[in-house]
Amino acid sequence: MFLWLEETNQRAISVAYFMVGEELVGYWPGALFTSLGDGATRVQWGGEIVNVKTDGKHTITDMGSGHFADEGVKKASYFRNIMTVDGTNTLTEPQGIFPKTTNDNCYNIKAGDGGTAWGLNFFFGGPGQNERCP
Repeated sequence: MFLWLEETNQRAISVAYFMVGEELVGYWPGALFTSLGDGATRVQWGGEIVNVKTDGKHTITDMGSGHFADEGVKKASYFRNIMTVDGTNTLTEPQGIFPKTTNDNCYNIKAGDGGTAWGLNFFFGGPGQNERCP
C-alpha cells in the first residue's frame, strides 16, 4: 500500500495517489495535503474508535477485525512491510517506532518479528466492550 504526493512541472496541481501493489485505488487533489509541502515529521499507522461511554459502558465498536493482536495472522488486523519514502524516492524502514494503546483490555497492539518477509510489522485490534473491558 502506498500513498504519495506528486508535483510535476507539467501540471499546475499536485495529486496524492493511493495504491495497493500495482493497482491505483484512488487519488485526491494535492491541495488537501497542504501541510506536506515540505515533507512529514511524523507518520502513524493503526486504528481509532470513538468511545462516548453511553450508560457508562465502553463501546462495542470493533477495531480492525475485532480480534486482539495476539490472535495472530488468521484473525487479527495487521500492517506489514512498513516503509517510508524520502525526497530521493528511497524506501526505508522507519526508526524509533513504538506501540501505543489507551486500554489493552479493549484493544491492543503487538509488534511483529522483524527480519522476516513481512519486514517491519505489527498486529492490532480488539472487540471493544467485553468481559475485561466493561
